[in-house]
Amino acid sequence: MEITTHHHEGRQELQLQGRLDANWADRVAQAIEAAIQAGHHQVDLEFTRVDYVSSAGIRVLLKYHKQLKAVRGALRVVRPTASVLEVLQLSGIAAMLVAKAEKPGAAPAPAAAAAPGAPVVSAPTLWTQDGCEFESHPLAGGGFTGYLHGRPEAFAAGELAAAGSRRLRCEPDLLAVGLGAFGRTAEEGRGRHGELLAVAGAAVAMPTDGSSVPDYQVTEGQLVPEVQLLYGLSARGGFSRLIRFEAGRSPRGVIGLSGLVARAFEALPVPAAAFVIVAETAGLVGGTLLRSPDQSAGQSPLAFPEVRDWMNFTTERANERQLALIVGFAEIAPQPDTQPFLRPVGPGTAAAGHFHAAVFPYRPLPKGRLDLAETVSPLLNSAAAGTVMHLLADGREFEGVGETDLMRGACWVSPLRQFGHAPQT
Repeated sequence: MEITTHHHEGRQELQLQGRLDANWADRVAQAIEAAIQAGHHQVDLEFTRVDYVSSAGIRVLLKYHKQLKAVRGALRVVRPTASVLEVLQLSGIAAMLVAKAEKPGAAPAPAAAAAPGAPVVSAPTLWTQDGCEFESHPLAGGGFTGYLHGRPEAFAAGELAAAGSRRLRCEPDLLAVGLGAFGRTAEEGRGRHGELLAVAGAAVAMPTDGSSVPDYQVTEGQLVPEVQLLYGLSARGGFSRLIRFEAGRSPRGVIGLSGLVARAFEALPVPAAAFVIVAETAGLVGGTLLRSPDQSAGQSPLAFPEVRDWMNFTTERANERQLALIVGFAEIAPQPDTQPFLRPVGPGTAAAGHFHAAVFPYRPLPKGRLDLAETVSPLLNSAAAGTVMHLLADGREFEGVGETDLMRGACWVSPLRQFGHAPQT
């Protein structure tokens, strides 16, 4: 089997020559998978020189037809030979896969008129910067109101206690990052606090009870996830902008988290912002707690060499070619109250921020405008998170491994009104 690749009128075309049988089905699957991971959701398989398709080949065609249809893309078989077309017809899949021949000179079909009373969807704003392509969609949200929980300095001093945790109900309008555990009472969270994020009525936490397996809860009916937050940040509100990004044509083929934050602040010129990012990773940099800080008994988890027993830091980029769900907050010029909660985002921006990431197996994202809840929910319902980490930029001159790099994805961003200390609950 020979496979050559061409890009034609917005579609990725794979020209196949040979037999699509059990011997070659995996290679064809790998070629389709590579096209999808390169960001192509319109894929044509050119079958002019394919003279045989077995059941193994049909399984590959159906698998990627379903996968691309789920993200508003399409897999088509174009110009099949008569023998292959007959097999596809007898299998009952020709109608869904085989592209109809276009008549020369045919005029495009007129666009359907919008139904009376239907909401008007504004056209996206497109731009390219440093080779990275951006697409900005306005959303209806009016921004977020932020809250501070606990004292970060108590973590460094080894003074955090479970009794001081705050209960958060993870309703759909809540964003949160920090050190927490699932539970309705402080006692239920004792000894399990780790990196946590909450978004769109769901929460994911990395327990520090030795299991090393992230746990999650999603809103189901009247059941709303509840967490105990030792310290962190939360906000309530709605997003005002969705920014799609594609870095495949940039010089490095990636955009750093700091660069994405900088572009978001340029598109939405505000002093502080809330973020949710769902993106394909080129590598994550950060750290994860190994022990719950409420068990420190006055010992600083950051003291050397004890820090090795308390925290695990990435010594090289991790989780390449995965899908990351990132929640965070950033300020251009941190205020005195928020400064202890924030860290430098990275070399691409002067902003400081606090970002947590939950990592999932790779799956393609639909193009264009996305709904946040409809994007987050399938991640949690289809696969368990592999890890949850606090993203950090490692800018050390020689030993540093840099920052989190992303390839393509979606970034929901909105103005963040000044943080205030959360009321006691």
